[in-house]
Amino acid sequence: MGLERNEREDPRAGAAGIARAESTSVDELRSPVVWLVLALVIEQPSHGYEINQRYERRFGGFLPVSSSSVYAALGRLQDAGMVEPIVLEESGRARRQHVLRRSYRATAAGARAYRRWVAERMRDDPQRPQLLGRIASTGLMGIDALLELVDRYEQECLQEAKTMPTPDHGERRGADGGMAELAERLVAEQQRLEMRARLEWVAHARKEIRAYARRMTQEQAAGS
Repeated sequence: MGLERNEREDPRAGAAGIARAESTSVDELRSPVVWLVLALVIEQPSHGYEINQRYERRFGGFLPVSSSSVYAALGRLQDAGMVEPIVLEESGRARRQHVLRRSYRATAAGARAYRRWVAERMRDDPQRPQLLGRIASTGLMGIDALLELVDRYEQECLQEAKTMPTPDHGERRGADGGMAELAERLVAEQQRLEMRARLEWVAHARKEIRAYARRMTQEQAAGS
């Protein structure tokens, strides 16, 4: 994949640019449009007009935006060191059109920041699986990236679990604490059970991803 080569080999992604991108928190880029545009650049480096067209086809039904918002998102991503301008290698008329339009590709730090954002969305917004599935399938290129997303999601869950009340929360006050205490205990138990389910999903996801990778390897070996 082109992005994977960029992550490993791109000498132009200097230490300063990587540090700038990785120090940019998710909160600093609040608009999901920015992250969806980044996903499209990760998927396929291109110029703003083409990225805008793909955004409309992929995400327009979920989160419609104007073309100016897409260009503004590209500017913010470049300022944050998550994308960089490039000259695409094309021929003929297509090349002339690309030269006239500024094109972008994702930096290695931008790809890592995107995976971090997806993991946080999975934790915070589980009610939108269709959108999340579309987001993840757009910007995650390869088995390693998908496993990294699962690892990141697990870290987010474990961090959240540290702030949850202990199992005996509220019980020390006695059984006659009233309805408020009962409701508090029930909510705490719901949070613990939900967290347990999330972590069970993490183990399941790793198993599924690795099984898929083995099948792909076997099929490639059989076809060679």
